[in-house]
Amino acid sequence: MFNNFGVHISNIFRTAEEERLELHHPYVGTEHLLLAILKEDKDMAKFLNGYNLTYAAFKRELNIVVGNATKASEINLYTPLLKRVVNNALDNAKENNNGVVTTKHLILGILEEGEGIAIRLLVGMGIDIDDIYDNLNKNNKLVNKKLEIYETGILLNDTVNDNEVVVGRDKEIDLIIETLLRKKKNNPILIGDAGVGKTAIVEELVRKIKRHEVPDNLYDAKIVALEMGSLISGTKYRGEFEEKLTKIIKELESEKNIILFIDEIHSMVSAGGAEGAITAGDIFKPALARGNIKCIGATTREEYQKFFSGDKALMRRFEVINISEPNKEETKDILLKVKKEYEQHHNVLIPTSVIDKIIEYTDLFIKNKKNPDKAIDFLDSVCSKVKTQNNLSSEKKELYQKLDILKKDKEEAIKKNDYDKALKIYSEEQLVNKKIKNYAKSKKLIVKEADVIKVLENKTNMIFTKDKLTFLDKISTEVNKELYGVNDYIKRINYLIKDNLLNKKGFLKIYLEGSHSLGKSTMVKKIAEGIPNANFIRIDLKEFKTSIDINKLIGTTQGYVGYNDEHLFTKLKNNNFSVILFDNYKEAHQNVKDLIKEILKEGYITDNKGDKIYFNNTFIFITNDTVPTHNVGFNNQNKCEEDYELDDLVDEKIIFKDLTKEVLESYLKTKNVSDIERIIAKSNYEKNNYQDIAKLIKEEELMQI
Repeated sequence: MFNNFGVHISNIFRTAEEERLELHHPYVGTEHLLLAILKEDKDMAKFLNGYNLTYAAFKRELNIVVGNATKASEINLYTPLLKRVVNNALDNAKENNNGVVTTKHLILGILEEGEGIAIRLLVGMGIDIDDIYDNLNKNNKLVNKKLEIYETGILLNDTVNDNEVVVGRDKEIDLIIETLLRKKKNNPILIGDAGVGKTAIVEELVRKIKRHEVPDNLYDAKIVALEMGSLISGTKYRGEFEEKLTKIIKELESEKNIILFIDEIHSMVSAGGAEGAITAGDIFKPALARGNIKCIGATTREEYQKFFSGDKALMRRFEVINISEPNKEETKDILLKVKKEYEQHHNVLIPTSVIDKIIEYTDLFIKNKKNPDKAIDFLDSVCSKVKTQNNLSSEKKELYQKLDILKKDKEEAIKKNDYDKALKIYSEEQLVNKKIKNYAKSKKLIVKEADVIKVLENKTNMIFTKDKLTFLDKISTEVNKELYGVNDYIKRINYLIKDNLLNKKGFLKIYLEGSHSLGKSTMVKKIAEGIPNANFIRIDLKEFKTSIDINKLIGTTQGYVGYNDEHLFTKLKNNNFSVILFDNYKEAHQNVKDLIKEILKEGYITDNKGDKIYFNNTFIFITNDTVPTHNVGFNNQNKCEEDYELDDLVDEKIIFKDLTKEVLESYLKTKNVSDIERIIAKSNYEKNNYQDIAKLIKEEELMQI
């Protein structure tokens, strides 16, 4: 019956059917249609809210007066009255809206009939239906939904939250306005990294338009967001996509006050571009060139270069406006402005000191996202964490339990048609709800730095809480079980790890130098095994002796086989906490050594695809074998002749002591070796350190059998 209506009205009827099903009513009536309009049409709902007619209030009244059945019919049948209302709406639409039915026609149809459950409920609620009827007949300000652009896109003037705030983007917004007012090339395209606030800037422009803070030419501007996916959907046959897009362009040319906003605008270059078909960009270009339509685009710098650089004609149609990431001070200003909104949503209090910590920690540990997006997301996560970790009090639990009982009792009363009892229970239910709301308001939780730390630990997999660092003691125990005479080294490394985590430094670089077979690599492996949630990446630099071996670390150059394959640092793109061991440093090719130095110096490198790989949450160990010298110590002792400049790039340099006869004797005693002197004589420990000791001990054990 309703297939000839537009998408918006069809959704209204579909929602009315869903309301009927939820309420277990036998027929779809005027009451369900009115509920659907209040739920789906924001313009009409806003108008009716002025008469104290809201979705929640009307549904509550419907529940009390009509109640629910035990089982809903699976078939949607419309009441004769509703059918008359629809016919009246069709007749009215033919007279004054070219046959296109709107929600205003449906409301007028309900009121003109003057009977039915919807009318009885409105009268019972004290709603002035005569005044509504008179005002609807005079009111021509409701948005006309007949345009294809409104059906396909989203009118931001209706959907943008007026209470949100965009800070520090006045210059960029002014540039957009100036571009839109130009005679030629009046299509701005916002270019910036993901998360810097490109869409938020457009939404702030919408708010300025609604507040009339723009030049006269933009006073009545309507900005419609259009996604390429919504254009393509439903166009399975060749020509349908082009026809749909052409229709939208004609609408934009005739409706001069509509400005198109296309996020991810690079997608228009290939949208609809099947073999033999033209793309969205091809269809848009003539209209853009003539200046008959205005379009705001947004994309990243990489996507702009990748897609627009190949289409110079399309590139010329747009004026580039660069959107840079806000600095720390600007980000703080943004967070201070939006914190009230998050305080209200989460029912918490957010001190300024917490804002400072969020900015500090996200800047240090979350490198693959941009401000203000990452800082706002983190703030939201912290507030959610505070709510999650604080269990409901027994008092509030009792209130919720009482509310559940009242709801069940009310449903039972309605089923028995005992409306007086249902109304009485409803009054009690309202009192309990009020107590719950008042309880929430009076029990606001304060967000603390400890809450920020907990969220940071979850997002980075690192540990920053002192009482959780007991794993360091276990590491010491396990290392000393495996190796002998290294207690001083592991104590020093544990201190460095502890200091790094507690002070949230985020990037630890330790250089282990000494003769071979002293346990440097084994120690790092044991440390990695003992650190919770840490990935371990061992890179044996003996396998990186040629210049092209660097491709194993950062990927193959474009155009060569393996360009799209993963490389050793791929997993770090997602900021996974890792322990990285660059083993046998002196064996590497100079190109690889230079790359390692760049990592130590800058904290990041760029891979073959131009993506930055950050090492802000990694512990890097570098081992280097030297000629035995029998020296011991920390820091700048026994400098390695090759690549001594590493000393200035690491946090600590630890030099392993060469094996002495006294230490070897002590070690063999712990192994209960009977002929210590014979093993010492055969071991050549001064040259080989522990290299052959395990083998000689095994031989000694076999000789004793």
